[in-house]
Amino acid sequence: MSFEYCLSDIVNFLGAEVDDSQGVVISGLASLKNATSGDISFIARARYTKSLKNCHASAVIMPRGYQKYFSGICVYSNNPYLDYAKLSKWFDTAVKKPSGMHPSAIVAVDAEIGANVYLGPNVVIDSRVSISDGCQIGANTFIGSRSSIGKNCRIESNVSIYHDIVIGNSVTIHSGAVIGSDGFGFSPNGKGGWEKIYQLGGVSIGDRVEIGACSTVDRGAIDDTIIGDGVILDNHVMIAHNVEVGENTAMAAFAGIAGGAKIGKNCFFAGDAACLGHLEVVDNVQITARSYITKSIKKPGSYSNGGLPLMESQKWRRNAVNFGKLSQIVKPVVDKD
Repeated sequence: MSFEYCLSDIVNFLGAEVDDSQGVVISGLASLKNATSGDISFIARARYTKSLKNCHASAVIMPRGYQKYFSGICVYSNNPYLDYAKLSKWFDTAVKKPSGMHPSAIVAVDAEIGANVYLGPNVVIDSRVSISDGCQIGANTFIGSRSSIGKNCRIESNVSIYHDIVIGNSVTIHSGAVIGSDGFGFSPNGKGGWEKIYQLGGVSIGDRVEIGACSTVDRGAIDDTIIGDGVILDNHVMIAHNVEVGENTAMAAFAGIAGGAKIGKNCFFAGDAACLGHLEVVDNVQITARSYITKSIKKPGSYSNGGLPLMESQKWRRNAVNFGKLSQIVKPVVDKD
């Protein structure tokens, strides 16, 4: 797939500044290391200035002050990383399928399919499903009865969406994700076994949500599991039953939220972070990698524990300096006793 854009159009789109675009045509978006003539790249951090010195791109998006490291055209930006994100859409190579239904797709007679919808090979649409305009449903995807999909959603191949699921507009769900499987609900039966608690709720997903490959969002036991607008979930994220995730919260790979927990807006969970069930986390909280929330968080900020009792990140870093010295500190005390 080939692209050709005038650099001046890119600059105008980004609201950036350039000394002279010189009628340059841009045909690709590349890293500083691999960019060649015709490409545009970006630099957002000073530690990459060495790569900038050796970059062969035709133009680079950068903060002012970095131009001394680059001999090509400098596109000045107040936020190069954000501008890179905005520009990436111009070079997206994912192919949008033309509307229509593959002959092998199976659609229930009472399902409602909107305009300009694509249904790929072996897609199964169950009874009373509603799919709104502009959706793309990839091969081998299943959508269960009475579920509804909003406008302009992209559901990739091999996604399983169970019954009674509500998905908003402009949602992306990647391959292997499962939405609406039973939550982990069982009661001891008094005989050494378990009585299954049938999960009667559903899942409600807001607008502009992105769910990564092989992630799971369980249905609620009675009330719905709720994923707010603008939430992004990386691959292999686990959301248990009756969890509520607030708007614009992001979770990296292997994050896990146990049943009934309520996560606020604009939070960030780094890789392998987790939250115990039925706890509450306020808005604007950051959980660092492999940290575990063992009690509710009532104050915004960054928190770490690495398996130890959760504390504010600044305290954690101070204590971490002494972890390697614990044997030296403890031994004299023991000997003295």
